[in-house]
Amino acid sequence: MKKVKKFFSEMEWLIMKYIWKNEKATVREVWDGLFPNREKAYTTVQTYMDRLVLKGILSKKKIGPVNVFKPLITEQAAMKFAAENLVSRAFNGSFGLLATYLIDSRHLSREDLAEIKQLIAQKEKELS
Repeated sequence: MKKVKKFFSEMEWLIMKYIWKNEKATVREVWDGLFPNREKAYTTVQTYMDRLVLKGILSKKKIGPVNVFKPLITEQAAMKFAAENLVSRAFNGSFGLLATYLIDSRHLSREDLAEIKQLIAQKEKELS
């Protein structure tokens, strides 16, 4: 799998989530799946998918009369890159600062805090 080199736009995330879920897709399948009421033009979806090919995120293979697109990276790799890039740019590389920001800026329930504590405890065990 290739390494992600750029952030995804909102539309690229939508398209990639659809393709990751379905493992492969044509432009028509993505368009029908994401925009059943035709909120976006078919050619707009096609343009975004072609850009993802140019970025090395999707492959494109002609099968009969249609192009079939497949992901070249995993969803986990994309999320990892996006998170690391955010931490690097906005929080000077500190995941601790990100965690502090998220905890301080959101209304967390007791259940949310319990889940976070459990995740921290689990990670501490893994690192021991």
